[in-house]
Amino acid sequence: MKKSLLSLMAVLVCAYTVQAHDNGLMVAVQFPDGNQPMIDGNDDDWSMIPIDVYSLQNDRLNSLDGFAEAAGIEELDASSLNIRHLAGWNEASNHIYVTSRVYDDIHIIRRVDPGRFYWDDSWEVDVNALHEGREQHNAGETATSFSYKFAFPPVEGTFEWLRPNRNLSWLTSGSQWFTVDFGFEGDEFGESTYIYEVAIQPISSMPKNNEATEGEVLIHDLTEGETVHIGIIVNEVDGGEGEDDNRIGQWGTQVEGCCHADMDLLIAPVDDSIAWPAINGTAVEVASWGMIKAQY
Repeated sequence: MKKSLLSLMAVLVCAYTVQAHDNGLMVAVQFPDGNQPMIDGNDDDWSMIPIDVYSLQNDRLNSLDGFAEAAGIEELDASSLNIRHLAGWNEASNHIYVTSRVYDDIHIIRRVDPGRFYWDDSWEVDVNALHEGREQHNAGETATSFSYKFAFPPVEGTFEWLRPNRNLSWLTSGSQWFTVDFGFEGDEFGESTYIYEVAIQPISSMPKNNEATEGEVLIHDLTEGETVHIGIIVNEVDGGEGEDDNRIGQWGTQVEGCCHADMDLLIAPVDDSIAWPAINGTAVEVASWGMIKAQY
């Protein structure tokens, strides 16, 4: 059911009052069928979304793990690093969508070991669809909170890292589980704005081992009005000596500590104050979530 912006804001206030934690609330705009963003590193198909309602920017982000403090940085300076996050979802595709625009006065990719993505400018998204507390994430032999970590441009073709399950041949970009891409404006390795986009099929749980199969995955069915947990991190490098960890900042939606999904993400109703582009009926084909569920 479509709701006006006033009705939507009432839902947001209620959700925030009842469920939000100290680190606040992010709202996932509901993309109508056919208006889901293409994951291509171009955020034009997010441009109609009201930034003041849905985005997280510098003033909502926290310094994590002491990097900024060690570098003598007290808060984010938009002339050096300016971040904007948006999230969305679509019922038919059952995907969470995240895009980030990251202006940086210098973009660093110089690691020798491709796996040390966090030593370069990089982007991380964590999702806990069960809305658990940190102490419940990935407890025992079951994985319930998932980290999607990326550094672009790729080094030796390598750009993606997944936690807690690693090196699963079927859990990779372009699969039904997630797709990621990036673009940039400006100087690729200098002053630039990088645009990151990812679409994620939310997972409730799966075995926490590298022998897990797709048939063992329990998919989370996104429901309008619920909250899930999300975390978004930008790692910042501006230079430094050698090829080691030269981060001067790790800025995230978490209150403290990296690599956790513990910000509330409201799976919002359709906001009919947004002027969504008309769909001609042939431009986009949407896989029905009912059809996907029928495969399991």
